[in-house]
Amino acid sequence: MRNSALLLTAALGLVLTSSHALASDRPDPGKLTTRCLDAAAKKFDVKNDYVQLQPIQAADAGYTIAGTADAGMDGKKNFSCEFDKKGKLANLVSKDK
Repeated sequence: MRNSALLLTAALGLVLTSSHALASDRPDPGKLTTRCLDAAAKKFDVKNDYVQLQPIQAADAGYTIAGTADAGMDGKKNFSCEFDKKGKLANLVSKDK
């Protein structure tokens, strides 16, 4: 009986460890948003307050965040931040011509 209890405990620990590892593989949405906000503000030379972001979307290569930067007299600039699956900012693409 004691061996069965130990085996059950070990199996449960393995399952919990595996599920924790899977959950921690996803990047923190708050960090993705902050990286995108900072990169867009720098690219369009505006304060972070003038950048609006849409919710994060899953993509084949990772994640994307669409947004708009209000550049004052230069108008509103549409863009998207592209992240790899680990959460690294791969590209900031301006959607305006």
